[in-house]
Amino acid sequence: MQFDRVKREPLLQERFYLDDVSYLKEKYFERSAEEYLARSWPDYVNVEGISWGWCYQSLELLIELYSGGEPLESLQAYAEHVFSQFQRHKQSFPDFSLKLWEPDAYQYVLWLLSFAVLFGKAGRIAQIAAWTSDSSDESQDLLLRQLFVRVGVDFPGGTLVHKRPYSELLRAVSSGGDEQQQALRAYLKQWYRGMRNCYWHDRHKGRSDSGFFGYWAFEAGMVTVLWGVDDTPYRDLPYYPKDLVDDARERQVIQSFPEGLLSVTSSDVFAKSGEVCPRTGVWVCDDWVVGPQTFMQGIEMPADEGRILTWRLVKGL
Repeated sequence: MQFDRVKREPLLQERFYLDDVSYLKEKYFERSAEEYLARSWPDYVNVEGISWGWCYQSLELLIELYSGGEPLESLQAYAEHVFSQFQRHKQSFPDFSLKLWEPDAYQYVLWLLSFAVLFGKAGRIAQIAAWTSDSSDESQDLLLRQLFVRVGVDFPGGTLVHKRPYSELLRAVSSGGDEQQQALRAYLKQWYRGMRNCYWHDRHKGRSDSGFFGYWAFEAGMVTVLWGVDDTPYRDLPYYPKDLVDDARERQVIQSFPEGLLSVTSSDVFAKSGEVCPRTGVWVCDDWVVGPQTFMQGIEMPADEGRILTWRLVKGL
């Protein structure tokens, strides 16, 4: 009865929760990854894969503890452990990077960035950017650029890599007032459906010991805090981490992120024909002589008789 009163994730069951967090704590929190990985391993063992296990399992443990209703102050150590494991893994395997075209990797970046903001660990943000691939157009994302710039770190990106479900979140960081509130509300209402390509989707429907750790759109909480949004219209919707948002506001984590870093400059925003316009404003096309055009956010960017064009935002409206 006590567990049902304090848990934050309604689908969580106490006996499975207790077994799961006990296992994860013992194996990935209390045990030293460095000592374990320093063993002499046969050639056929994928040591990098074992090392990566400390990263994502520590992340799942943190989320599951939040889902189970653990006091937020007790989660600070687990959050720090997550970042230390990702940094350790990157130092041991320098070629490691999170590829943004992978739905799981994209979600990892958003989770990590959200935890860095909401737990007040601004010093970790530059590290997160270093763990994120920017080697190709497929890894240069406009939403992440907006988010990283807001927290003081430069990051490339001209288009949205995953339109579903992130177009509404991009609209939220590119607008204000009622439109911003409604964009976040719309994002939360379609978030779970839009995450069906992630490995953890529908995990609560699996076997009782399948490691269900809860469903949370932490990035919606991060945007709420960073942009100072009144979350009244959506704070009671499923997947919104309102307890973590309220705690971050109480601790005034926003003081680490000056208001002058609210958005990227217009010249950094691009969209190709057929893509959804990411921001209302005046756009130009350098390879089509039509002059400046005004497009509303959400419409499909035009082509030239089937020819794919690249549009550049020159003035946001």
